[in-house]
Amino acid sequence: MKTILCAFDFSKQSENALITSWTISRIFNWELNVIYFISPKVYGLSTPEVEKKEKENKLMNFLNEHRIDAKVHIKISSNHIPYEIIEMAKQLNSSLISIGRSSYDIEDANFIGSNALSLKSISEIPTLFGTRKPKTSFKNILLTINEKSYSFEPLIFTIELAKLTDAKLHLLNIIESPYNVPIEEIQLQEGKLSENLKNYNFKDIDWQLKIVVSEEASKGILEYANNNEIDLIIMSRRKSLNILERLFYSSVTQRVLRGALVPVLLF
Repeated sequence: MKTILCAFDFSKQSENALITSWTISRIFNWELNVIYFISPKVYGLSTPEVEKKEKENKLMNFLNEHRIDAKVHIKISSNHIPYEIIEMAKQLNSSLISIGRSSYDIEDANFIGSNALSLKSISEIPTLFGTRKPKTSFKNILLTINEKSYSFEPLIFTIELAKLTDAKLHLLNIIESPYNVPIEEIQLQEGKLSENLKNYNFKDIDWQLKIVVSEEASKGILEYANNNEIDLIIMSRRKSLNILERLFYSSVTQRVLRGALVPVLLF
């Protein structure tokens, strides 16, 4: 059985990530695992063992309250948490990792250097980021695509998710330009993408391909999501960047992640 690993810290954002993860796990019949990390430095009269038991009870209470069926893992951290999350995901053979974005404030500088941003930068496992709104169902799913082959990698998963949830699938391509783009160029782009999409089976799902011109790709994606009641944004990260470049390159996915009001799934 495939699994999902949700990194949890009792923040509202991670609660939202966990609720959305539970939704996906039920749709695909995947096993949900939740991990909470305890600092090895515990102050006062407590001990790591006491802290571990307290957090386990608190987490179980949250799961019971929201009727979430999940396996709980409480671990004393010994390394940088994003690396520990990835190591745990590998041990569990997880197909998906989830974590809460660090803040509701899209301008919050605390997002830089956060566990969420670090995980986004280093994880090769698809990662779901909980934002302001948890999702218990999906009616509109957005996948961004472009002329690069890597942007089509999430498409099989996305089509299957749309089929299982009877959601409408929005395939969005952004032409990034501060100027008006001739209709002939838009039609040419649509033709190229439509040709690539012939390799995929869209039978029995409602879907559309939309080409949008925007001065910034991230702005165009977020505006489309807000205007079309999108429940989940799915994107591919650029695969040509090394780890250092991923850490310091302000990518489109990073800007979307900072501004999104709905969960974002990065492949």
